[in-house]
Amino acid sequence: MKTIVVTGAHGGIGEAIVEALTVAGHTVIGVDRKDTDVSNFAQVQRLQEKVLSDVDHIDWLVCAHGYLDPMTILEEQSPESIEVTFLVNSVSLAYLAKAFLRHIPAGGGIIALSSTASLHASGATPVYSASKAAVNSFMQTLAHNRKEQVFYALCPGPTNTTLRERFAHDAAKQQSPDVVASVVLELVNGSGEHTSGDIIVVRDSVTTTFEKLS
Repeated sequence: MKTIVVTGAHGGIGEAIVEALTVAGHTVIGVDRKDTDVSNFAQVQRLQEKVLSDVDHIDWLVCAHGYLDPMTILEEQSPESIEVTFLVNSVSLAYLAKAFLRHIPAGGGIIALSSTASLHASGATPVYSASKAAVNSFMQTLAHNRKEQVFYALCPGPTNTTLRERFAHDAAKQQSPDVVASVVLELVNGSGEHTSGDIIVVRDSVTTTFEKLS
């Protein structure tokens, strides 16, 4: 069994991931924004120190946190909300990787939740889409340069979460967070045919590979 840190653990997809991993017998350390602001490097450092005071290593870091500004029209967004979007969705991954990668052994790695909005230009959510596209690029860069570890960008399509309901008011019609959680469990367990650097799409409860690392 593995030791896994999950951010965004107390809601939506993150909560489903924590449950799936725990039921499977893994040791899960759940992190919520009330515990740690992952967009603040000093707080990420304190998180790393706290985690590593209890365990000598972690096998996986699952980054399930994210932010979507309720105002998605670029001209109406405040500079502060644009900055927060990139800090939470993109910059935080660099902070977390910097803090935790040295404590992840060979065969372990990072799974970062992106979005299908990152895969195609979206006029509806330009800042959010760009911030999530950076997630894909960062995971592939790590995969290219760190062959001993494993890195995936996981792109859920519309999913039944509070964030989806706030944005589109149709969450009940979308795929369950449990579907995404089951893919994370598969990746952690090393089952399936995915390889490090894959950008993986989970849409309408179907899993496909959007892009493999060349």
